[in-house]
Amino acid sequence: MDFATHILLSITIARAFFPRGGWPVLLAALAGGTLADIDLFSIFFGPSAYLTLYHSFTHSLPGTVIVVLVSVLIAFFARRREPLVFTMLFLAASSAAIAHLFLDLCQSDGITLLWPFRSTRIAGDFISSSDLWLLGLLLAGILLPELFRLVSTEIGVKDSAPRGRNAAIAALAVLLIYVGVHAVFHQRVVSALEALSYHGESSRHSAAFPDSVSLFRWHALVETTSSICQIEVPVEAPEALTCLHKPEPSPQLTAALATPTARKLLQAIRFPRATMQKSTPRQNIDEYEVTIRSLADPAAGLSDHSVGAQIVLDVNARVLDEELVWARYLRVR
Repeated sequence: MDFATHILLSITIARAFFPRGGWPVLLAALAGGTLADIDLFSIFFGPSAYLTLYHSFTHSLPGTVIVVLVSVLIAFFARRREPLVFTMLFLAASSAAIAHLFLDLCQSDGITLLWPFRSTRIAGDFISSSDLWLLGLLLAGILLPELFRLVSTEIGVKDSAPRGRNAAIAALAVLLIYVGVHAVFHQRVVSALEALSYHGESSRHSAAFPDSVSLFRWHALVETTSSICQIEVPVEAPEALTCLHKPEPSPQLTAALATPTARKLLQAIRFPRATMQKSTPRQNIDEYEVTIRSLADPAAGLSDHSVGAQIVLDVNARVLDEELVWARYLRVR
């Protein structure tokens, strides 16, 4: 989930459940709801570091405990002369951190919730990683009370409830309903995909990714025995079918998929697509370049930091070079 949504959600939680906690509690909630995304800085250390660190430790259950403790310490040492209620700081940081995990579980990027016991990424695919409706909902829950407060002040009406609390509670309730409705829509789309035939082949695996703007459009992928099909899906029925064929088996492809680079990538991505091309770059010696990337990332709107693999082999299927690269530099054929 995008950073702005996590910030707004943290503020909303602080207003809803800790309206009289003061700015130290708000700071604890903000830290608890955003510190997990520090792993995004792994992009500066290259594709391999990003693939290993992003949405792993800080988005796991043990990592969340550390995030909460650090958040409480930040609020504690920043409070100065403000009265301290340690329990309130802990609850605010914990609530925001759990909400952070919840939203990231609902989107498509996947988090290693059970790290280090299991490195499997869990992704609900219910909401987009940059959901404009969700962002607008949280923003309205924060700003509308300020507008009503100005109006009330002008006409001399006094509100006994803490400022913004009722609107924050309403925003959180609508958020849960929104996610629940999207989960139902998602299940309907996946069920429809599984029931269809694709050029005479049945689905082996399918997934549907929500659109960041439209409430009723999904970007779906279906894997069959020989291809991966891309589909634009209204909620009612799939349409616009495009299938990308898998490469033919070969010693070079088998050797490439067995490399440590390919295995690391395949453990982290969904709907991988491999392509292979032959070239004679030097000394008239044939080489084979195998590229692997995820088709799920562009379908889910996550292509900015998508990682791919590039492996070069000779005619005898010996690996000459292998590396993880940013997928935007790879060409899918």
